Amino acid sequence: MLWACFHFPALALNLVEQNLPRPQAIVIETTHKQRRLVLQANNSAHQAGIVPGMTIPTAQGLCADLHCAPYDQEAEEKVLQQLGNWAYEFTPHIQTHRNNNLLLEVQHSLTLFHGRETLANVMLEKLDPNLQPFCLAFSDSAMAALLFAQANETCNQALFFSLQDLAPYDVQWLDISDEHKSLLYSMGITTLKDIINLPRDPLAKRFGIDFTRYLSRLLGEQPDPLPNWVLPNTFQADVDFIQEVDNSQGLLFPIRRLVQYLEQYLYARQMSSQQLQFCLALRNRSVQDWTINLSAPMHRGSDIMPLLQLKLESLSLQAPVLNLQLCVSQFYPLNTKQQDLFNPYQTDSVDRYQLVDRLKARLGESGVFGLGMVADHRPEYSWHGTTPGQGQSLQHPSEQRPFWLLTHPQKLRCKKGVPMYNSILTLLKGPERIETGWWDQKPINRDYFIAQENGRQFWVYRDRDSFEWFLHGIFSG
Repeated sequence: MLWACFHFPALALNLVEQNLPRPQAIVIETTHKQRRLVLQANNSAHQAGIVPGMTIPTAQGLCADLHCAPYDQEAEEKVLQQLGNWAYEFTPHIQTHRNNNLLLEVQHSLTLFHGRETLANVMLEKLDPNLQPFCLAFSDSAMAALLFAQANETCNQALFFSLQDLAPYDVQWLDISDEHKSLLYSMGITTLKDIINLPRDPLAKRFGIDFTRYLSRLLGEQPDPLPNWVLPNTFQADVDFIQEVDNSQGLLFPIRRLVQYLEQYLYARQMSSQQLQFCLALRNRSVQDWTINLSAPMHRGSDIMPLLQLKLESLSLQAPVLNLQLCVSQFYPLNTKQQDLFNPYQTDSVDRYQLVDRLKARLGESGVFGLGMVADHRPEYSWHGTTPGQGQSLQHPSEQRPFWLLTHPQKLRCKKGVPMYNSILTLLKGPERIETGWWDQKPINRDYFIAQENGRQFWVYRDRDSFEWFLHGIFSG
């Protein structure tokens, strides 16, 4: 069995760095015995001489522009859950361990990804580059992969180990309590080599049965259980802002990150969505809702973001924003098309809907509509405006009709009973008699003709009651 472990030693720090508008020295602080202590520090803080365990007042004395953020365990857990949804692309056997480890059983995925090296490269290519440092360790047991990842936590690459590589590692990397580690050191046991060959029964009496079971899993003597990752039925993710956002364009970067999480979720479920519901928590304790309706279900962030950028230009914030949440509850099956063997780079049919969305963002919802057919012989009543892509199509009359109809028919002059536009029109085809509309008090009684003048074709009719001529449509070309 092959396991992989993603270890993110500074996940809490990564979250704060992503939410700040500019790079600066940052520390994550924790409280111990009523003392504020540095838990994690980024590179800028390290360069100023700040190290974990230092008191916050001392750190602030070393760096005047130091940003201190309290440790947020709940936010860390949420990001790890999002990473689990992301990893579902590679395997369904996923388990979170503590707040910064992701364990993946990948043995069953090797054939699909053509080996462990290729799988590792794909994982690293798709991993969020903001999540650094990290380590991706592969080994034959879940606990061994966890140990190797934690022992090499700042390597920022994929490493491959066998169980035989465990021997020289210090017992500090064992996933056991600090009391047990101290007891091992007091017995002169400092490396795994010292403990591997010890009889298990005395170890169980001294350290407990859970300790020996852990060793059995670590050494591959006892199989690791295969967890099954369960994707939630609805998507929800949010971003807390360290500094309040007072303009809509300042929301672009966090929105892009939320859409990236959404894309990972949709890809894992092989679904798409047509409605995005944003919820903005404002400084004045109110909530501003912002709903985005798409013309067609989409699943790629690259398709969704251009529309959101346009929509942001018209978004007016009621007050500065402290938190941004994205919720999606309606999903549709992913519409994937078979690729052409000789032309793999085909355009997706969703492109026309992207155009409609962008036009709506510019012109407003009422400024863009499609055409639908109506079962009515009167030309001016045979169509109506509708939501783009949802118009009803009917059997078109066999007669040739122009695409462009005038809003109101234009009365034409006549010369010896023949209609004139700029000059005398030549009647090419007709008449097509339309006599209908008695049911709604708007009856018509007309003879339609296709006429021509200097190469241009017109759709004209003669009113059979008044014998007057009218121009009703113009043919293209």
